[in-house]
Amino acid sequence: MAKQGSAAVTPINVVIDTDPGVDDFLAIALALNSPEIAVEAFTTTGGNAALRHTHANMLRILEVLDRTTIPVYRGAQRPLSGTFGDAEDVHGAGGLPIKLPAPVLRARERSAVRYLAQRVYSGPPVTLIALGPPTNIARLFRDYPGTAEAVERVVLMGGALDVPGNVTPHAEFNVWSDPEATALVFNSGAPVTMVGSDVCNRVRAHADKTPEPANAVIQRLTEAQFSARPGRYITLYDPLTVLSVVRPEVVKLERLSVSVDVTHDPERGRTRRDPEGAMIDVAVDVDAEAAIDLFTDRVIRGGFGG
Repeated sequence: MAKQGSAAVTPINVVIDTDPGVDDFLAIALALNSPEIAVEAFTTTGGNAALRHTHANMLRILEVLDRTTIPVYRGAQRPLSGTFGDAEDVHGAGGLPIKLPAPVLRARERSAVRYLAQRVYSGPPVTLIALGPPTNIARLFRDYPGTAEAVERVVLMGGALDVPGNVTPHAEFNVWSDPEATALVFNSGAPVTMVGSDVCNRVRAHADKTPEPANAVIQRLTEAQFSARPGRYITLYDPLTVLSVVRPEVVKLERLSVSVDVTHDPERGRTRRDPEGAMIDVAVDVDAEAAIDLFTDRVIRGGFGG
């Protein structure tokens, strides 16, 4: 809330592209409790689980958080090349470690990419936040001329420059899931911010330092995820990506030339510094304490419906 006598801050218009996912769920809750951004829609993609699961999870999340007026558009079932893997070993069967009722809410009829094209062409500037493989955004830029130049920014969770990958020794999961899409987005000419494992690995919610969540479903979700890990922590990949838009000062960005390995060799999906690569903004440092504090305030202590 703005202080009395100060000018109100205009929220940043965002569309969130996502493959829920435990940390997606937490990031979505954070976004919906952050007045600095205005979430206009969600688009879904396969990734953490098959699209039929991630899409249903997105609808369930909006029902749990009592935000069912925000539209959802179904997106990519497969990457630009090949098929998606999944991360159900991390997130649970179907993408979540807890059972939620079948959603009553239904998606809009338009596809994610057609919606994004219409939104970018006809609306005010919008930031696209990609929490999963950026396949929908890549298809938007490939199939609809001028959209890359028209978006305000693409902020994506993905990549690992100076730390090992989390799905192979070299590659982070989202980029590995669709290296061709990531390379296309990086080279599109759109302003791109990469929030990768280099900073996300430093932002973890530990069970012994996390208060009891105010929302019963978030309590079940976090406890299930804490219990699934020997260290009883959750790495806040997607929440930090949202936080980089909500509170840009939480991360330090550096302008770097980055390429994506799109070969079918063992380093497929690797992001690396490359003088021949695309110039993008990369998160290289993070105020982990500030990030955890804001996450705790807005997600763990935050009030939601459901």
